[in-house]
Amino acid sequence: MYRLRFSAERGVTWVDEEHDVVWLCAVHRRQEGSDDDAYTWFAKLHADGKLLPAGDDRLRDRAEAVIRLQRGLTAGMLLLVDDALSHKGAELSADLGGHLPCRVLVLGNGRIEEIWCALSARAADGTHVRDELRDILFAALEARFPDAVFETRSDWPGGRTGWWEAVRLGLR
Repeated sequence: MYRLRFSAERGVTWVDEEHDVVWLCAVHRRQEGSDDDAYTWFAKLHADGKLLPAGDDRLRDRAEAVIRLQRGLTAGMLLLVDDALSHKGAELSADLGGHLPCRVLVLGNGRIEEIWCALSARAADGTHVRDELRDILFAALEARFPDAVFETRSDWPGGRTGWWEAVRLGLR
């Protein structure tokens, strides 16, 4: 446990090395000489078994980790699409977040622009990628281009798709 000093605020942290998390367990205003002293309050929480993280805290940490992962994958995919828009006709690929293989191709003839995106069902380490994760990423792609009409495809311009790829084509 460590004590933190924030002006009149005091805090207690715990380094959970097993889960690679630093928990802020409690924060309280400290008034020296008061019966409501922060350190007294921390000691009471500890004695009551209420100071350290509980199951709900760990569940929240896992939920927040999922949100961070989804946001990172989405940002990586949209960056790849933006790069493909700048390099029309060139197929670009990346492992989003070092985890999810993705490829993008943008084609255009001056009037219609085709935005092709393929997401793998196999992660870079060979494990399965849930369909729901890919659906969330494809929804973000569609939101990025609200003027486009998207459809699911089983082909890829100038090449094949693997059975493990989900493909979307957007026309705008």
